[in-house]
Amino acid sequence: MLFPPIDVAVLIRDVNASNEAVEDQCLRTRQAADIADRSACAADQAVTEAVRKEVAHQTVQAERPRRRAPLPRQVILALITVALDGLACYFAAQALDGSQDSTLVWTGLFLGVLAGGEFALDFYKDRNERTWHSLVVLIGIFVILLGTLRFWFLVTIAGGALVPAIAGAFLFTGATAGFLSLGYRALRVAETPHAWRARRQARRAHQAARRARAVADRDAAERHRLIDAYLGRVRREVQKTCPLEQQLETETAVREHLSGRAGLR
Repeated sequence: MLFPPIDVAVLIRDVNASNEAVEDQCLRTRQAADIADRSACAADQAVTEAVRKEVAHQTVQAERPRRRAPLPRQVILALITVALDGLACYFAAQALDGSQDSTLVWTGLFLGVLAGGEFALDFYKDRNERTWHSLVVLIGIFVILLGTLRFWFLVTIAGGALVPAIAGAFLFTGATAGFLSLGYRALRVAETPHAWRARRQARRAHQAARRARAVADRDAAERHRLIDAYLGRVRREVQKTCPLEQQLETETAVREHLSGRAGLR
């Protein structure tokens, strides 16, 4: 048996007319539905932006596929390798026979040259091979010079004993060269600054998308809560006026109307 369709708008108007609190609840429900729709739209836009940023990062990263290590971490590792040369550089600065302050200044300068050498080697490796080779020679000469200064210092404190001084100088020079090489290798596997910026933007976009989705889910849950509460009043009215076979269809139509999806059917 076919039953005439119920006008949802008329049904809602009749339910609202029964009590002012019910009408206020209906208005809050429609407002919550509008807010949920805007939140869902914002979440979709955030997801689209996150996907776009991720594609941009992958595109940049593909230019240097072997350089994937996080740049900040690798820079810190490189600086640690320079700091480990602090004692060796301090011994070299001691050979200049200056005051304690000047010795510390020279130590800082030596460490600065080593740090600059590491970063310069990494910078010019992909840009100018000839300059890179020249830097390798210059840094090698600088390391040898530091070793010579350490030898003079060790000879002085060893009372002229050459064997211990030579052994100590070679030991510190080898350590300096080794730490310098480790720092350079750490920089060589680090992502490029461009890739680092692209990765940060992609990460921020993903975080924004997750926050937007959480807000959308919360607003959708609030919309459903208010709709369910309002349907309790509608159900009482429907049970009085609608046949049993039509009640579920009517409740579904009311839910879609309150959700703002009635016009999309």
